Amino acid sequence: MNVFTEEDKQYIKSLGHTPESVEEQLSIFKNGVPVPNLLRTATLDDGIQIYTNAEIDAYVAVWDSYLEKGKPVAHFIPASGCAGRFFRDLINFLNAPYDDPQTNFEKNFFKHLPSFAFFGELNKFCLATEKEGLQELLEAGKYKLIVEYILTEKGLNFCSLPSALFKFHTDKSHRFVVIQKYLPKKIVKYYASFEDTRTPIQESLIESAMVSGVKGGTVNVCFTVRKEHKEAIQDYVREFKYPIEKKLGLSFFVTLPCQKTSTDTIVVTPDNLPFRDANGNIMFQQAGHGALFENLNSLPADIVFIKNIDNEATDSLKKLTSHYKKALGGILLANQKIISRFLRLFDKDEMPDDKLIEAINYVENTLNVKRENILRLKRQEQCDYLRSKLNRPLRVCGMVKNEEEQGGMPCWVKNEDGTTSLQIIEYYQIYDNPTLMNLFNSSTHFNPVDIVCSMVDYKGKKIDLTQYADKKSAMIYNKNFEGQAVKVMELPGLWNGCMGDWNTIFVEVPIKTFNPVKTVNDLLRHEHQNTTK
Repeated sequence: MNVFTEEDKQYIKSLGHTPESVEEQLSIFKNGVPVPNLLRTATLDDGIQIYTNAEIDAYVAVWDSYLEKGKPVAHFIPASGCAGRFFRDLINFLNAPYDDPQTNFEKNFFKHLPSFAFFGELNKFCLATEKEGLQELLEAGKYKLIVEYILTEKGLNFCSLPSALFKFHTDKSHRFVVIQKYLPKKIVKYYASFEDTRTPIQESLIESAMVSGVKGGTVNVCFTVRKEHKEAIQDYVREFKYPIEKKLGLSFFVTLPCQKTSTDTIVVTPDNLPFRDANGNIMFQQAGHGALFENLNSLPADIVFIKNIDNEATDSLKKLTSHYKKALGGILLANQKIISRFLRLFDKDEMPDDKLIEAINYVENTLNVKRENILRLKRQEQCDYLRSKLNRPLRVCGMVKNEEEQGGMPCWVKNEDGTTSLQIIEYYQIYDNPTLMNLFNSSTHFNPVDIVCSMVDYKGKKIDLTQYADKKSAMIYNKNFEGQAVKVMELPGLWNGCMGDWNTIFVEVPIKTFNPVKTVNDLLRHEHQNTTK
């Protein structure tokens, strides 16, 4: 049955799709997606490597030597989110039947309001609008008015701000935050109005420079952004990168590609029929970070670091964070060298028996790609198999100890070709399978999205990453849209299905390198207050 009218087809084409490609999406909704054959989660004894401090330092030295060669390195940072997602609890408070803070979240937010980096801007706005500062408004119990000034067009309208431009941190001494309640209000107001703040954009630029910058060199950073945010972010980068460049003695080359509407996926009803908006148009939604795969694949770099925009370290933690990112880069380089050595022996058809056994051991126990009875294969079969597994994209992924975060976990999976290997499995890939969820929830480690990737093969030729993606591993889940139940689909995740046929090495990194911001109150953690404990 043809579910599209002629008007639908024209609308679909205007978004960069074809009716046939959207019909394929509908077919996926109807038929479902295959559940990953998850065998177990990876642990320190089984799939996750851990290195001594001396070994980490040695790998950092390897990375630093590589940077001196001037090879192209890039940082790829998805940054298309809106700051509104940080404020879900405050939106609920604004719509609640009570006026005073009731939940722990609400109480903590107002109690520690002066500790937020946006305090000065908000206080200045309140003084101009209400002729009273935040302290007076708090004492008067005008909590919802404050929230309105934070979230809505009535005030600073942070809900419409790109999360990349939301003020995360302050350069202000933490001591001031501690003692300010003992100071006269006039001094507090005066000091707050002159505080220096940092957004995720600024923090990412500084961190990227610490990882891949050299004096007089260029640091390449790619922030993927929404089309409607691009101009604001572009203006911001243009204004704020110069002081960082001057201070560090280098330059930034920043690109801001937008996610294409042609990568959006259709939204459907519970019966797998196209869901339509108030205007009768078929509704599409952005298809998750997997839609950025095309942007990643087109980067002109040999090595790319990937991270999330909401995982930003203050200056007190940047040295540790950048140190371990460099170490991951060094581990990648060391393994590239080993892989290149084996593949060149295969090319020359000069693989001695002892080196063949060494290659088998490396693929099985370092790259963790395991095949039953590999030693029983004929020699030529072994060579062909090893060559195919070695000559693939390589990634090294930092893993932190699991502290009950929702997201990806390091796992062992069985592949269609019968091999087992390491993959990052997302909650939404298995959330409706109780058996797999029990395994998933027992994971000792978590994926913080701290990844470094090789974009070229052993001959230095650019790899077409699309040839190593698992296109079947989309994610389908239920959602509520304006009170109506719908089903949505994300494309294979950027570090899940899109890297499904890569060589993967998991390395434990310190939990202090992982400082996510999912809600505004996460910014109250001491890691985000420019202090250490």
